[in-house]
Amino acid sequence: MSDSTPLELTPQSPAPVRASRRRTYIVLGILVAAVGALLAQGMLSSLNYYKTVDEVFADRASVGTREVRLEGVVQKGSVQRTSTGANFVITGVESNQVRVNAIGEPPQLFRPDIPVIVVGSFTNATGNTFRASQIMVKHSAEYKAKYPDRVKAPDGSVR
Repeated sequence: MSDSTPLELTPQSPAPVRASRRRTYIVLGILVAAVGALLAQGMLSSLNYYKTVDEVFADRASVGTREVRLEGVVQKGSVQRTSTGANFVITGVESNQVRVNAIGEPPQLFRPDIPVIVVGSFTNATGNTFRASQIMVKHSAEYKAKYPDRVKAPDGSVR
């Protein structure tokens, strides 16, 4: 290197950091907002809402034939077992009734005069016949606490 120009070795101040910090904060803010939105959306979609018989009758046109979860009390004397499931009537507080044709085996706890949730759709937009693909029996966890001796397995273990 025979160049006669001396090398410039004086220290120089670094480039301002404000712009890169601001950019970092903006990117982090966008990421936090995106993660928050995804979590909120996931939580909302995981909630399982249902409509009562009375709510459906109050706004029957909006339900139409789309799939819903319908809650009511199984009317005494209405349960008829069929080869494909069961037919029964569920009622609301205001004496509204829906005839349910359920496909599939009802749960073991299913019986008249208990609250149930049925999943399915009405057979037409204005009728009161509901075709259910699932029956869910509502129950509480109080049974075990009230009657601890009744829930013992044959081997003596408590469930």
